[in-house]
Amino acid sequence: MLKKIFKYRGKRIRYSSRKLMTVYQFVLFIPVLIAICYFVGYKQVYSLVSSGETDWKLFILPAVLFLSVSVVANLLILLLKRVSIIRDGFFARVEQRQILAKMVIDNGYYNREQSKTSDGKTKEKIKFPKIYYRKRKETFEVVFETKGSKFQDKFLTIGGFLETALTADMIKKVDEKGFVIYELRANVFNKRISIREMVADKGKVQLMKGLYWHFDKDPHLLLGGGTGGGKTFTLLSLIYALVRVADIEICDPKRSDLMALGKLPLFEGKVHSGKDMVMCLKNAVSEMNDRFEEMNTSAKYKMGKNYAYYGLKPKFIVIDEFAAWMAELSNDFKTAGEVEEYLTQIVLKARQCGIFLIVAMQRPDGEFIKTALRDNFMFRMSVGRLSETGNWMIFGDENKNKNFKFVEKVDGEVVYGRGYVAKGGDVASELYSPFVPSDFDFIEEFLKISDELGYERIAEAEVQKLSKTIEKTFDREALSINDEESKEKAFLEELSQKY
Repeated sequence: MLKKIFKYRGKRIRYSSRKLMTVYQFVLFIPVLIAICYFVGYKQVYSLVSSGETDWKLFILPAVLFLSVSVVANLLILLLKRVSIIRDGFFARVEQRQILAKMVIDNGYYNREQSKTSDGKTKEKIKFPKIYYRKRKETFEVVFETKGSKFQDKFLTIGGFLETALTADMIKKVDEKGFVIYELRANVFNKRISIREMVADKGKVQLMKGLYWHFDKDPHLLLGGGTGGGKTFTLLSLIYALVRVADIEICDPKRSDLMALGKLPLFEGKVHSGKDMVMCLKNAVSEMNDRFEEMNTSAKYKMGKNYAYYGLKPKFIVIDEFAAWMAELSNDFKTAGEVEEYLTQIVLKARQCGIFLIVAMQRPDGEFIKTALRDNFMFRMSVGRLSETGNWMIFGDENKNKNFKFVEKVDGEVVYGRGYVAKGGDVASELYSPFVPSDFDFIEEFLKISDELGYERIAEAEVQKLSKTIEKTFDREALSINDEESKEKAFLEELSQKY
């Protein structure tokens, strides 16, 4: 009851908030100023004055010290604030509050109140509407009071404006009684992880810091993206993360990028093309039924328990370029009907027994994948450039008003693997696929996993050939972060944690 009466909504944005960064600059400089005044002003200048010294040359050194220390201290404070902003630290939040205050002033979202002073003059006061800022663990909220105010219509549709003004990504909008709440995430690029951190366990796989695909709860992944946007790389990353804990079957209708994996012992007999892809789906449906039979007849059967409770491994069927496959089957109605039937059974029924789909296509048109089927993919991702219609097809009606931005460069560097991600029915948020360190080689890493799982090694010449094949699927310079940049990021992160 008390929480409903006294609900904390965050720090109030006021007219004075427009100069927050300057105020903090002065506040941080005060201890330095006190120290300078004591050691230079009192200890040196005052001593000279009190002793009756008249030689002006003796005052030069204290004056130079005073100015030098003041300038250096202010520059260090500016550097500290900049590092904190880059690493999404304390001063990033201060800057966001200041931007909100300036946004209110520049757009006239305030009221003017006039009052008379004791001497009869008119005094004008600027009064802000109730706007609050609140920092969460990985996000922040901006809360606007509505309650029929003259700015109500503006505040109800200000989400896209906030994204641009705060260089952030809106991930949720909540309407409460008398308030509208926008939840945003800033500096998403800094939450990008290395592919080696992309670990799968206990029904989830990490995609970024604070972002996971809980495939047990949100089954089946739909991945969209234009050519050259990093779609195949994202699939490879997911396969790399999941293969330690799951069985992986791969369908590549174009017989291109992913077919090379079929020559590795880890994927022998598990990479399909042509008619084998239909058989792969048919076998998956058969396995699904066998799993349900095993679970239902188990001695430790409990209603509602999933595959993990019965000791079964999850299984993923990865289908690349699904639209191309469906286009090939456009004149083969019988086979196309079989594919659709198998997919429908897996999507609607296979979650509990641990069989999941990962389907990638450039644009999920209803021509290639039924809308009803598409809506049951409970986790959606996009990478690279997509049209507004393409984004709507992937993320649904909930994102019709979402401001999907195409970002070619981050910090002056071309970046691949950027896109959006959302659970079915949620607002999409910004995504960056994991980066690849310069010493990372997919084939070598898959062979290490093979060794861990007890598979037989293949000839070194074949390893080199496969590595070259995989290398062609992505731009390593665009996806990797060199050692110097990694060290710089680690240094900045350490500073931001301290301050």
